[in-house]
Amino acid sequence: MSATPPPPPGYGPSGQVARDDRAAVAALILAIASYVVCPVVAAIAALVVVAKARSNIAASGGALTGENLCLIATVLAWVNIGLVVGVFVVSFVVVLALGPT
Repeated sequence: MSATPPPPPGYGPSGQVARDDRAAVAALILAIASYVVCPVVAAIAALVVVAKARSNIAASGGALTGENLCLIATVLAWVNIGLVVGVFVVSFVVVLALGPT
């Protein structure tokens, strides 16, 4: 009795082409949008959607891809949050250094 060989890389368990998870794409769009519209809000939303996308990808058994999109969205969101916090800290220090005028 011969066993069915596993599908080649890039294909799901049934031999169908694996597709990107829509939540991973949405997370990437939110992370990019966080640099233009509502910086911290969109970045936090991207991080929440990334968690859902990773859960979907893990539960799909190989039918969904998008782990790289999740990684890129996570990095972009955290860099955005870091930049916003940095700008606030620098602004606060400058205001304190100038004192009341």
